[in-house]
Amino acid sequence: MRRAIIALDRIEPGLAELVIADPDLTLPGKLTLLYVLSHPHQIHTRQKLADVDQLVSDHLDEVLHELVGRNWLATVPPDVPPCLAARFQLRQDPDPDQDDDRAPDTCSQVGAVVIGGGGNGGDGWG
Repeated sequence: MRRAIIALDRIEPGLAELVIADPDLTLPGKLTLLYVLSHPHQIHTRQKLADVDQLVSDHLDEVLHELVGRNWLATVPPDVPPCLAARFQLRQDPDPDQDDDRAPDTCSQVGAVVIGGGGNGGDGWG
């Protein structure tokens, strides 16, 4: 299996520590999230995410449901369930510090996605 590279030096300062310390994320979820955070402007295929580690590959659907359900990842396109999506990107939220002069429907075009039923916080696997 080919391995994907987690580039910790590319992650926003302090963010990797928050991910690692998060008690609600599984180890495969943390590894996947660290990889995505180290390549934040890319769209990631299922195969590329599976290449992060064997733990991720063995539980890929669960990991993707976990990270989409916890609003870290968004599916591409946004209306696809995580287990059926071929591509994922880091979720982008609107900047709350910007003045909100946008039209009311613009938020749906930002790419922020919330998919219900993504998980209940328990991992159920090791």
